[in-house]
Amino acid sequence: GEGFRCVSRISKFGTGHWGQVDVGKEEIADAEGSAPVYEWGCPFQGEWSENKYESGPGDDQCTDEGDCICIARGSPDMHTELEGGHEKIIGKFETQSGKAHLGHEPQLIQVIPHYSLRTKDGAPFDIDNPHSGLGTVKEFDREEWLLKYKEEAPKIQSALDKLRATIDAEYRAKVQDGGPFVCDGAQPAGQEPSLTKAETQLNLMRIRRFQVLASDCVNMRDTAAKVAGKPDEEAFAPSGKSEGGDELKCFKKKDSTECQQINCYRGFEDQGFLDRLQLLKTQLDSCRPEEDTPLVGVTPEAEKSEVPPEGAPPEGAPEGNQATDATGAMATESGAQGTQGTEGTEGAEGTKGTEGKETGGVEPTGETQKELPAGQQQAVGFIGLLATVAREMQKAHRGSRCKEFL
Repeated sequence: GEGFRCVSRISKFGTGHWGQVDVGKEEIADAEGSAPVYEWGCPFQGEWSENKYESGPGDDQCTDEGDCICIARGSPDMHTELEGGHEKIIGKFETQSGKAHLGHEPQLIQVIPHYSLRTKDGAPFDIDNPHSGLGTVKEFDREEWLLKYKEEAPKIQSALDKLRATIDAEYRAKVQDGGPFVCDGAQPAGQEPSLTKAETQLNLMRIRRFQVLASDCVNMRDTAAKVAGKPDEEAFAPSGKSEGGDELKCFKKKDSTECQQINCYRGFEDQGFLDRLQLLKTQLDSCRPEEDTPLVGVTPEAEKSEVPPEGAPPEGAPEGNQATDATGAMATESGAQGTQGTEGTEGAEGTKGTEGKETGGVEPTGETQKELPAGQQQAVGFIGLLATVAREMQKAHRGSRCKEFL
């Protein structure tokens, strides 16, 4: 599980659980009468893993009960012993041996821990390239960590030195010694901004990188002081310079060029710079206000007000409910039928139908009917006129037949 870490016995696998599993390592027997000793990492498919292990009869597999276990990452009943840079954590840890066996009775064991370190895999830090990464943080056993420290400490020191100098120069030029800080896009016509948008982004990136690397630096410094058995194991960069030939601002012994301790710029003498960094960051943030990331499937309130409700008339339509085309057509047809009423009808229904006030034979819906275009009104009126003439001719014809009969 996420709250557990796999450990394996050094009496089975020896020490140095990092990288590839070495089956030729010397096994270290547990001291008589003491708790069994484990080290972080378990064998899995030929490599050491922190969260899984492989069981089997092989020398690089967990064979006997207790060869490999997963323990809680912490315990309320534990203490640390440190001797000559070699650390052991002794305590009662809750164990996990499978999905169906969670929360076993706490077991008294001794654990040899590993230590984290940021590595750049042989490449230096490119502080001005926004596409350049900061490497990865990995965990190493003590011996491997000390070797990696001597390799990575000069890179982090050089990066911190350059970032500090660049950030301080930007503050003095744009905030302290310059005029009022003006964001790009907010300057009056004809005036240049203090920093362009691209320069603002670049400086914010530098500040973030300085903060990340300074935090890693503190962790490295404290770990080196703990696991180094003697001062020589803590020292790095004998020439006192980076791979690029820059002088490192590390702490050195008197009359020595070698770096004895890494400088993380967190001391009391650095407080002035840290204050300037924060002031510069405040000005940069004012030009780039942070916005909350919208939730998936949730429409912001500002956008909700712009979306018309379902069934509402489109933007630009006249106020009031408009009848649908089908209703309008019904009104037209009804009006036409009204003008063609039977004898004795005065055509009032037809007239109202054409005006859109009534639909012949249709109950009013309370909605205003669509007014017919002028051309359709003329056509309907002409049809009504023809119907009236036809009725008059029929009356005249019937009258003449009556006269002939008489």
